[in-house]
Amino acid sequence: MTAPKLLNVASWLPRSRANGPRTRMVLWLQGCPFRCSGCQNPDYLEFQMNRIVTVEQVWEVFQQMPDLAGISFSGGEPFAQAVALAELASRVQAAGKTVLCWSGYRLEQLRSGQILGAKDFLEHIDLLIDGLFVELQAENLVLRGSKNQQLHFLTGRITEEDLVDIPRQEWMVTPEMVTYTGFPIEVDSKK
Repeated sequence: MTAPKLLNVASWLPRSRANGPRTRMVLWLQGCPFRCSGCQNPDYLEFQMNRIVTVEQVWEVFQQMPDLAGISFSGGEPFAQAVALAELASRVQAAGKTVLCWSGYRLEQLRSGQILGAKDFLEHIDLLIDGLFVELQAENLVLRGSKNQQLHFLTGRITEEDLVDIPRQEWMVTPEMVTYTGFPIEVDSKK
């Protein structure tokens, strides 16, 4: 019997419309080797234990919401946990759902074989948004914070046409908390 694969989760949302096409579960992973100026998730950068869960636990929660279109991985840096995420992403795709992932790494780096588990994880990603966030290139683009970041439609299961009507920002209010997700909207101070 093999040991269960673990994920170090910084945060999660069971349902979001701002993190990919249609309604999706979102996992933000803890730990990132990059230190992009203006990072939207600075609390997720340190490689420290946050919420440790098994792939099986996340999968069980995901299965309880059959209306989800898929799952999105952000961070931190998801490819720092590529081995476990590959297993989860494989299960999501096998269920007929889609996988979206952001990474500070470029696609070429991920395909190079130098990042443990990256090639296997890539095989189970439908849409990869790659590239570091560059504050000086910040733009109001669908699913991207800066214009250097690229969309890679890896399987055809998510297409450019699927990326219409994705809200730039999303606020969820419950009696316990207020949650914000999405991308900041730049306001032109000259207007």
